[in-house]
Amino acid sequence: MKIAFAGTPHFGALVLGALLGSAHEVVLVLTQPDRPAGRGRELGISAVKELAFKEGLRVEQPEDISSPEVIELLKSLGVKTLTVAAFGQILKGSLLNALPCINVHGSLLPKYRGAAPVERSIMDGERVTGVTIMDITPKLDTGPVYTSRAVYIEDDDDAGSMYEKLGRAGGEALVDVLDALDAGKIEPEEQYDDAATYAEKITTADMEIDWSRPARELATQVRGLSPYIGAFTRADGQRLKVWKARVSEGGNGPGTTLIEDERLMVSCGTGMLELLEVQPEGKRRMAAAEFVRGHRIMLENNGKLG
Repeated sequence: MKIAFAGTPHFGALVLGALLGSAHEVVLVLTQPDRPAGRGRELGISAVKELAFKEGLRVEQPEDISSPEVIELLKSLGVKTLTVAAFGQILKGSLLNALPCINVHGSLLPKYRGAAPVERSIMDGERVTGVTIMDITPKLDTGPVYTSRAVYIEDDDDAGSMYEKLGRAGGEALVDVLDALDAGKIEPEEQYDDAATYAEKITTADMEIDWSRPARELATQVRGLSPYIGAFTRADGQRLKVWKARVSEGGNGPGTTLIEDERLMVSCGTGMLELLEVQPEGKRRMAAAEFVRGHRIMLENNGKLG
């Protein structure tokens, strides 16, 4: 089949890579317009755009993927199916009515419908998640399902490693679905709405560390928000992001710090959390040992985080 692909971040690029290795012809790639990024606010190109340019594919970056101009372009190129993976725009009815639109979603639907399924599945302590290939309908993540594939969440997985696993699994599953559709051998099945759960967009409240919670819960919070968003606490009134941490034994009151040589541990509601990689406000990421060397007096005098 002639297909188009819409995606933006690395997760989408992994899916696109799988499509490029299939029997189907990617005649158009759609990705979000270039946006200012980083401290210099320079325009950055998406991972999907970078891969598409490398492969010599036609790329368009519409502000509205559902515009009449995009729909006409898809038709003129003979596109039979629009495939989508983390594109970043809601597809409107005009586009959904024009041709089949199939999405790669990063959970085992109907669990974790919504904006942040990967992060929230880790933060909730799930041991298994997965990918679902589904028809896109006007109501978010409720469309009929072609197939799902389970992916395990290991103890050392964070959101970054899970996006990698899920992107590869999603690409393989999408190709299998397209092959089956081309052969007329697959039909989607409706979801069971009664089993649905929702993965709302990550908010500041989700990012802030509450040291009264058990250390194991805080460890999953840190993993779920790393390496793109970041959990945070406060040190001497300044925001301190925590990118890596592990559970330790002991404890002496939530938020109380303990320094052993250059190790930084913080008491939680139950147990302790050893901080391994942190980022002081306005500075780069660093090993916790480096942070301790530069802030030992403050940590010893203050004695608490949060």
